[in-house]
Amino acid sequence: MIKARALAATSLLILRFTAGCGTTTSVGEPVDAGCTETVRDGGGVVDAPEPGAPQCPSGACNYQAQTGCASGQACRPQFSATAPSVEPGCEPAGSGVSGTACSESRECTAGYFCAAGACRRQCCGGDRSPCDSGESCIRQLSVRAGGQIIDSGMELCFPVNDCDPLDTRPCPNAPDRECKIVDARGSVACEPLSTAAQGDACDSSNPCTAGLSCVLNRCRKLCRAEACGSPACDSADGTCVHFARDPLGVGECTPGW
Repeated sequence: MIKARALAATSLLILRFTAGCGTTTSVGEPVDAGCTETVRDGGGVVDAPEPGAPQCPSGACNYQAQTGCASGQACRPQFSATAPSVEPGCEPAGSGVSGTACSESRECTAGYFCAAGACRRQCCGGDRSPCDSGESCIRQLSVRAGGQIIDSGMELCFPVNDCDPLDTRPCPNAPDRECKIVDARGSVACEPLSTAAQGDACDSSNPCTAGLSCVLNRCRKLCRAEACGSPACDSADGTCVHFARDPLGVGECTPGW
C-alpha cells in the first residue's frame, strides 16, 4: 500500500502490460547434434508507443503533458475518502524527480507522483517516451476513494531490466511477483503473479505467467535463444526464435517456423 497525499487514503499499483508485434524474417544457423533447432534472429520492428497524453483522462489538466496548471503546480489525481471519484486537478509541486525519496506527492516536481517511497514519472496509455532511462510506463495507479478502489487513469514509470524472464520462480525480493516482459521493446520487470498458462488467451488485463509471453493474444513459451540453450522448446512448441520485441538472448517457441 502506498501513501499518495494527505487527502487520499492509500493507493495501489497495478501492472500495465503492453505487448508488441512486428514483421519477421528468418536467419537460421547450424546447431549441435541432439540440440533443439534455434533461430537467433527472427527480425521484427519495435513499434513506437502511441502518444500517451491524449489517452489521459479529460479534466482540468493533463497528467502526462502537465498542461492546465499554473506555474509551481502539478497535475495529479484528486480524490478523497468521502466520495468514490477521482479526476485530474492541480496542486502544489515540489522539487523531487525520478527516484527522489518522498512521503507524499507534493514533494515531487510537476509530472511526478510519489509511489513506493519515491517520485515516479507520470504517463498514460503505456507511453514509455516520457520515462527516464532504465524505466518504462508499466504501473497503473489505482486509488482508494470513498471506500472504493478506483482506476485513476494514470500510469507511472518504474525501473525495468532487473530480473530474468526465463526464471519461472517468484522474484527473490518480492515473492508475490514474477519476472515478465512488460513493453514492446523487450523490457522486463517483477510484476504481480498471474495464472494465464501456455496456450491460454491473454491481454493487458490477463497477462501470462512467468516464462511466457503474450503473442497474438496467446501465451507463448519463452526460451534461451542460443544453440543448446536452456530452457529449450519441445518439438510440439516449435522453434526458438528471437524477435526484436524480446529481451536480448531470449526467444519465443514459435510453431511452424
